[in-house]
Amino acid sequence: MLAPANEPWCTALSELAQTAAQGTHEDGLLRAGLEVLRRHLEARCGEIYRVRQGQAELEHLQNCKLDCPLGQVSRGLAQTAAQTRQPAWQERVVALPLWSGAQVYGVYVLHLQDHPLPHEEAFLSLGAAVVALGLSRSQEAAHLRGREAQRNTLIHQLLFAQEEERRRVGRELHDEVGSQLTAALLALQITEKRPEYLGEARKAVVQALEEVRRLSRELRPAVLDDLGLARALERYLHEYQERTGLKVESEIECPQLRESQQIAIFRVIQEALTNTARHARARRVYVGLSAWDKRVRGLITDDGQGFDPARTPTSVGLVGMRERVELLGGSLSVESSPGQGTRIGFVLPL
Repeated sequence: MLAPANEPWCTALSELAQTAAQGTHEDGLLRAGLEVLRRHLEARCGEIYRVRQGQAELEHLQNCKLDCPLGQVSRGLAQTAAQTRQPAWQERVVALPLWSGAQVYGVYVLHLQDHPLPHEEAFLSLGAAVVALGLSRSQEAAHLRGREAQRNTLIHQLLFAQEEERRRVGRELHDEVGSQLTAALLALQITEKRPEYLGEARKAVVQALEEVRRLSRELRPAVLDDLGLARALERYLHEYQERTGLKVESEIECPQLRESQQIAIFRVIQEALTNTARHARARRVYVGLSAWDKRVRGLITDDGQGFDPARTPTSVGLVGMRERVELLGGSLSVESSPGQGTRIGFVLPL
């Protein structure tokens, strides 16, 4: 019957937790764990075997450097402990498996001194603690690396989308407003000799002014700040129908939303309709917005030519739409096929 030794292994558990809290690398934690066990259990020496996932063979992570019986029996005991996921003894040498679920990650082999052996449950608890702490640290590090990579990708995509939006506004200022102001300037020059053309000059200036106001509203609609999302969408859809000639149908039910949610929804609908006007060759579009089950749901559909999402490169506009929604914890889907129009849906949590 093995004698209990609660105090040493409880102390060892505490020290292992402190070691893991310092952010030690997984291999470093295994080595630190062996040193903790060796010291608190007063082991003469010890070894570590690493079990690589998918490999039956053990590999030494740390060898015993002393001339002792450990080296003669350690691999066999470690193999037994790894296969059974139970401590394995031979006289004063014990192999302690480190496992979680069905996966064995490593084995400690300790050559203990001549005082009473610890209880078997102590070894099992220590093994589970080392694995859990090691896995939590490595998984946390992997999670943080993944989040950082995702964040960097997101920042890159958003900056790229921002530059594309600036490029679009620049083109419209140059092509639309620039040409209208040039026409107004020519008309004013003509009126110096032909005053009857003053009305044409005035008309050209008014058109340029309206174009500037339209671009300003698209960049940041004042009605969104003053009257909220529903009114902003109503005005935008009315102007969109007049400008594009597409028939617009809408059902807007707008719940109480945060400013960030209102902006995201407005931009997603705006970008979807811009793509429709440019590429879809549609006659009708539908915009729906509703709230139920603690979610706000949006839908934009058209009866245009559609496309094959699997064969069409993802556009910057679509990337921006998806990122806006996902940043707020939502999701966006795009369904389309040639000749069947396009359907864009999104869901945001309230």
